[in-house]
Amino acid sequence: MRRARNPNHAIAATIAVVALCAIAATFTFEPVPPGLPGLGAVEFPRLVSGILLALALVLGLTAASPPTEEEVPRVSGQAWVIFALCLGFLPLVDMIGMIPAIPIFLLVVGRLWGGTAWPSLLLSALGMGIGIWIVFVKIFRLTLPKGWLGTMLGL
Repeated sequence: MRRARNPNHAIAATIAVVALCAIAATFTFEPVPPGLPGLGAVEFPRLVSGILLALALVLGLTAASPPTEEEVPRVSGQAWVIFALCLGFLPLVDMIGMIPAIPIFLLVVGRLWGGTAWPSLLLSALGMGIGIWIVFVKIFRLTLPKGWLGTMLGL
């Protein structure tokens, strides 16, 4: 029986690639006027991505007993669809802005996962969007992406 490689390396590399893509995407953000309080739309994603890179490095350096090929579960098609939706979240944010994109994303993914009724999904998605707005915009004074639609509507 052949043993599989350490899965930590592949997981760490995947996390690092996603974090580096997020950092690269921040170079396309519109500049924030100087003198605004708090972290801007560029600094916060870079901070989070930097933390992810550091954690990926720690994970990559952590030894793990690799599972046998029989123990490794197959990735379901639904998981790939959810991963694709996660990638599609960024263009959605660019189009409609962060705050409206969050509830839409949570509704779609929550419905795909199943097991939760529409009213519960809607309530939790709206609650998360409002909660993120309160914490990051009102308390931390971050400037979240408004998207081209938000900019066009003057929001």
